[in-house]
Amino acid sequence: MGTVLVGALLIDTSVLEQTLQQSVGLSDYLTLAWITSSLATVGGAIGSGLENEETVRAAAYGYHPQPDGWQDEKAGRVHSGS
Repeated sequence: MGTVLVGALLIDTSVLEQTLQQSVGLSDYLTLAWITSSLATVGGAIGSGLENEETVRAAAYGYHPQPDGWQDEKAGRVHSGS
């Protein structure tokens, strides 16, 4: 339902009507939300399938920067957060 609300807030009805060349109702926003959610799900599945387990573990359990900056582990340099 959140996707429908965001779609209604971000996409002006007149623009959607012009694109679809018909008057727009709630069903059109529901369809748009369904398509958007489906594409996001498929994209996430494809993206996660492209990552190997080592990369995922490194991102989840690896080095976390200190509040004063992050360290480039390969070069041994400390970078400020700004």
